[in-house]
Amino acid sequence: MLADSWRVRLAGEVGARSLRELGEDRLSAKKGCRNAVELLARITLASERTLTQRMRLGAAVRPRTALTGDTLPAAFPAASAALRAGALGYDSAAAIIDTLDPIRSRVGDLNLERAETALVAAATGPTVESPLPFSADEVRGQARVWEQVLDPDGTEPVEERAMQARGISAGLTRDGLVHRKMALLPEIDAKFETLLNAYLNPRSKPTFTDADPDAPKDPRATAQARHDVFASLIDGAARSADAPRIGGAAPTVLVSVRQADLDRRCGSGFIEGCDAALSMRAVEQFVCAGGTQTVLIGDDGRLISLSTSDRVFNAQQRRAITLRDGGCIIPGCTIPAAWSEIHHVIAHRDGGKTETCNGVLLCWFHHRTIETSGWQILMIDGVPHVKPPPWLRGGRSDAETPWRRSTKSRTQLADQLEAASAAESRAGSSPTRC
Repeated sequence: MLADSWRVRLAGEVGARSLRELGEDRLSAKKGCRNAVELLARITLASERTLTQRMRLGAAVRPRTALTGDTLPAAFPAASAALRAGALGYDSAAAIIDTLDPIRSRVGDLNLERAETALVAAATGPTVESPLPFSADEVRGQARVWEQVLDPDGTEPVEERAMQARGISAGLTRDGLVHRKMALLPEIDAKFETLLNAYLNPRSKPTFTDADPDAPKDPRATAQARHDVFASLIDGAARSADAPRIGGAAPTVLVSVRQADLDRRCGSGFIEGCDAALSMRAVEQFVCAGGTQTVLIGDDGRLISLSTSDRVFNAQQRRAITLRDGGCIIPGCTIPAAWSEIHHVIAHRDGGKTETCNGVLLCWFHHRTIETSGWQILMIDGVPHVKPPPWLRGGRSDAETPWRRSTKSRTQLADQLEAASAAESRAGSSPTRC
């Protein structure tokens, strides 16, 4: 714990000597760094996230300077003394300070001092309540109790506090996933939840015919399905005409991949600003939906040539495919056309052209899994037809399973319904033969 103490104290000291108010005299500027976090990162090689937390704690446990120049005690003197002595651990100190500091202005220094003293005593133990020191999680729970006791209602309205606390954190990459924390206002969360539920519930989708016999039960966990709806929502928002332009173009994610890896269909791709590498399957989905642009770089790192963007369905083609397909063409999927990507039925690498007769609408999830899910797509006279995976065929072989026309377009469905009704009428009025 002494090592933790020194890390926090030194981070707080570097932060204090690198305040923006000090101008060119700040320590970070003298060392050629833009701020204290960069300076500490270069010295310690720790992550900026960790260093920011240490600096925040360090500022709370170091002596303060008044406007008169006088030295004042630390904002949390009991935690500061226990931390310096090595009796208080980093996590317990963070639990105390992170919980109590936001309510200081509402409960006053005297009440906060009572809570701090009791929490430090519990964390360093023993106390009357416990013969052993509290763990960091127990300290945080106890701190929450003090928070409720000292500030049951809050002089600041709950809604105003919620407005200040709302946000979506920057992502932290771990195990191939980017983890973010979201704190949504209740009305925003309600809208988001309703939107997700609407597209996860097939009964919310109006249809012209009876229930789709080929509509599969969704194999995804609820959380996975919610993620995929959100992914489609993001795609739709990025393509919207109302989306802000970046460099004169719609918001575009740039993925870099070596041509040799793309040709071999192995290796990884990379997104600027994202720590996680992309699988080749993800790269190929980007290529299919967003096209490619070839950049030729010489052995010496010099940029030699840049091709124009190709393999991209233009706006006119997208409108035509949207009118024909009406949404993701996989039966049972309710993702609308505006949120769907355009998939090359015959891949470009196999000679497929970027034409309306070779493009179909697929949602993000079905586009990502089209080669592994078992769903088959075939264009017959320019019309999309599908076959379900083997597990949905009721024991029928591939040869025994017919291709089925697939569309979510209401006008197309209306035409099909009229044609079916006309056929039934003709069959009913024709003379029967014995």
